Amino acid sequence: MQILQPIVHETVWGGAKLAALVETDCRKIGHLYGVIDTPKMRSKFLTGPYQGRTIHDWFLDNRNRYGLGHFEELPILTALVEAADNLSIQVHPDDKAARELEGKAFGKNESFYMLEPPTTGRMFNGVNVETTDEFRRLIEENKTLDGVGTVGVRAGDYVYVTGGTLHAAAAGSLSFEIEENCDSTYRFYDFDRLDKNGNKRPLQVEKALASLNPKLKSEVSTLEPNSPKRERMYELTLVKDKETYACEGEMFAFIVLLNGETEIDGFPIKAGTSVLIEPGDVITVKNCTAMVAKPVPYAF
Repeated sequence: MQILQPIVHETVWGGAKLAALVETDCRKIGHLYGVIDTPKMRSKFLTGPYQGRTIHDWFLDNRNRYGLGHFEELPILTALVEAADNLSIQVHPDDKAARELEGKAFGKNESFYMLEPPTTGRMFNGVNVETTDEFRRLIEENKTLDGVGTVGVRAGDYVYVTGGTLHAAAAGSLSFEIEENCDSTYRFYDFDRLDKNGNKRPLQVEKALASLNPKLKSEVSTLEPNSPKRERMYELTLVKDKETYACEGEMFAFIVLLNGETEIDGFPIKAGTSVLIEPGDVITVKNCTAMVAKPVPYAF
């Protein structure tokens, strides 16, 4: 087992709830990344054979033996996400749009596990129009939100968002998020906010419209504790009421505490910290709730 250092990502919509989990002065944390492997941001190991090195180093050395040799970077990332304010109204590309717009091999699907629901009890999801042209007209008339759908969510709900689905986390929510590692997000609308330099954040309306599938809306479900939930590029397991968790099968995983504390070889582990576990590893999770994320080999 190897412990990864959480990464603080400050955002205009973030809040202060996650600051208690790390040593930071930041009070607008949008993402507390448990594990991430992108050119802009890479998790580092705090312990183990790769101490001081990045998850990218480990992945390149080990991807072939796990059947992930065709990926250039770790194919998944995880984070705790606080939306003190609404996120931008956005969409991620599906595989076809990612190839056409960015020259990337695959798009992005992602999952939200709701720890605390939005203040309104609803997150943004889908559109209220039939066609992309109708949504374009609303954008041009500065009526974007008139065409944006919502879906009710409560603590403990699970939402899987496929590429092409308009979506955004809503103010007041705290969630665990796992994403396929395609770093493409296109904004339709950003509530006319200013960044810390007093500038409006850029929108990517044309790419967003090219990626939008107006027929797509996400369904809300729940995760059965201690029972794996498989999506196309990852498998999730909500771990509850267990003394230990063992990494079984032939794939490595990341386990992230959602609440509670544990330790590995005397090193304390708090919520938000991710641990790389490989087949045969066993971690103590007594009095903890945790999420386990395993990559799933995906041919693109």
